[in-house]
Amino acid sequence: MTVVCTCADSYVEASAREAGDAAELAAIRKIAKYSHLSDKYTFYPDAVETLGPFNETPYELVGDLCRRIARREFFFVPAFVCGGVTL
Repeated sequence: MTVVCTCADSYVEASAREAGDAAELAAIRKIAKYSHLSDKYTFYPDAVETLGPFNETPYELVGDLCRRIARREFFFVPAFVCGGVTL
């Protein structure tokens, strides 16, 4: 998880456009940084802004985990994990 300071010079322009844009920019930078990883890994470039918003991938991660749980790929499933997520 990357935490982005929305007031930092490198993110202030994105922060001024729309809430969450700094987190999206951080996620794009993270994708570039880890682009060398093999396809055998599942990579989610999660990022959150210090003032609140997440980028989109944490929601994708939770959805993917819930689908795997529904297919019984995990042995232990906390009840709160998939609350409100469509499988």
